[in-house]
Amino acid sequence: MELDDLKQAWAAHGALLERNLAINEHLLRTSVRRRVRGALAPYRGWRALEVALGVIGLGLVTRVLAAHPTEARYLVVAGALAAFVAGTTALSVAVLVASGRLELDGPVARSQGALARVRRLEYRATRWAVLGGVVMWLPAALVLFEAVTGVAALGRVDLAWLVANLAFGVVVLVAGTALSRRYVEHPTAGPRARRFLDAVSGRALRRAADQLAELARFERDDA
Repeated sequence: MELDDLKQAWAAHGALLERNLAINEHLLRTSVRRRVRGALAPYRGWRALEVALGVIGLGLVTRVLAAHPTEARYLVVAGALAAFVAGTTALSVAVLVASGRLELDGPVARSQGALARVRRLEYRATRWAVLGGVVMWLPAALVLFEAVTGVAALGRVDLAWLVANLAFGVVVLVAGTALSRRYVEHPTAGPRARRFLDAVSGRALRRAADQLAELARFERDDA
């Protein structure tokens, strides 16, 4: 075999190798993105369920509030509860929409940034639900009881006890929000804060983030 024939054979072999590598890389990217979508599917289902429950809860609170249009206790307490339920439902809608808009077919860094924003939004929604729930757990229980049974529980509870519970909840809400912004959501927060965010954001988002990190490592190694 002459030298020119060897060169042609070598060039053909190199082209075939590059083609095989490109195919394998495409298959890997497709597989990783499919796993990310698989991880996000149940997450979106749960968020949609949260939105549905929030709408139902808001309807119940509104019905009780409409039954006592002139009573100050209901206007203040049940009105605040309605605002809380509406706020948490709106946050759930925002998380659901943000997760549905995740673009996974573009650059990995952009997908990772979009997913990180969803995780931060999920954390804020969880923080608001937990800390706000400390304030609103008693009104929520009383209003739900009244919505189910028709008994005016909120109107019969001792006012001093109700105010004391609400005041304690407000203190927890303010302190928890301040601590979260200082030690968890602050841009200079350390690795412990990031691990805490990972834990709060849920297993599905962690799995999706891990899959994208795997693809990013592959791209760096390939480069």
